[in-house]
Amino acid sequence: MTRWLSTLLVYTSAFVGAGLLATACDPSYPITSFRCDPSEPNCPTDKFASGSGKYVCCSDDAAAIDLADTDLAVLPAYMGGEGTGTPLFSGPNNHLSTSGFCIDLSVVPLSAAIQDVGSGQGCPLPCNPTWDSGQVADVCGSGTVCCQTQELGPLDCVLDPDLGDSGCYRPVTGTDIMGLGGVNASDWSTSDHDTHQSPNGSGCRDFVAAAAGNKELENACFRRLSVANQRGFCQSGACPLTVPEYRDACEQMNDAEGRTCP
Repeated sequence: MTRWLSTLLVYTSAFVGAGLLATACDPSYPITSFRCDPSEPNCPTDKFASGSGKYVCCSDDAAAIDLADTDLAVLPAYMGGEGTGTPLFSGPNNHLSTSGFCIDLSVVPLSAAIQDVGSGQGCPLPCNPTWDSGQVADVCGSGTVCCQTQELGPLDCVLDPDLGDSGCYRPVTGTDIMGLGGVNASDWSTSDHDTHQSPNGSGCRDFVAAAAGNKELENACFRRLSVANQRGFCQSGACPLTVPEYRDACEQMNDAEGRTCP
């Protein structure tokens, strides 16, 4: 069954031009785009004209892990999808995420919902904008796209010496945390980056504790931590942050320093 989410997402860009507003195409139901922290939800409780007013803080992070083989790259297992991995920060572990949106559950189609966040109907499906089209279809359904929900900030960028002739800035990942195999450029502290999931690794530690896991599982979870470029929602239509003229924070840093990047 095709699962889709066509929603209104409003982005205010400091990089593309002053006052730029971009919206997804053809929203079929309304949400209010309040960013929130699912681990400490603070969504509005008053009733809005478009729905019941039951707002839940829904994670936009689709990171997942195979508990039997932590090195395996897997898609999250959502109802009706092709994924096999345990979601780290969504579905039943929505409360472990620090990145999300306030969603009015009364207007989320059942076909687009994660059913197990304790809300009855459930949150819209999160996805990863860096997935290829086949992976997006496996998780979101055919004819869908995965739209990034938040812009990167300058602190989300790390200089990778292996990119380009003299290195290039790119979005940081959990593998760049000290000792985890990347460029050893981050300790993932609260002030280290602008949009990082689970600062200080708190969500991963709680996940590992609930799974009765060990240090190997904890490190595997840390490697799957991300910043905003890997977080989004499944939807139909066009994605505002994929227009040709858009340059994210890392690309603009490369531009400013004259770096030639792949």
